[in-house]
Amino acid sequence: MSNSLATTLTLASTLAAALTLAAVPSNAQTNMEKCYGISKAGENGCANAAGLHSCAGESKVNFDGNDWKLVPAGTCAKMDGMLMPFQGVNKKKA
Repeated sequence: MSNSLATTLTLASTLAAALTLAAVPSNAQTNMEKCYGISKAGENGCANAAGLHSCAGESKVNFDGNDWKLVPAGTCAKMDGMLMPFQGVNKKKA
């Protein structure tokens, strides 16, 4: 086998392994759930469900029902949050 072919195969297998790892969610992510209405302003996980902003840390209102935070699965209700977005502010938290 030529040196060039060996190098190409090594790079291809390395890339394939990296892509496989990237496609599989980590255990930490699979044991988490989005919990709406529990994040304080600037502490949200990602985009607002109503489209008011598109990234983490951009919420402007405490406990907005359209902003979420990742929490361990099964703990959202204990935090007085909801698993689906809702209109307004979480009255239990405000």
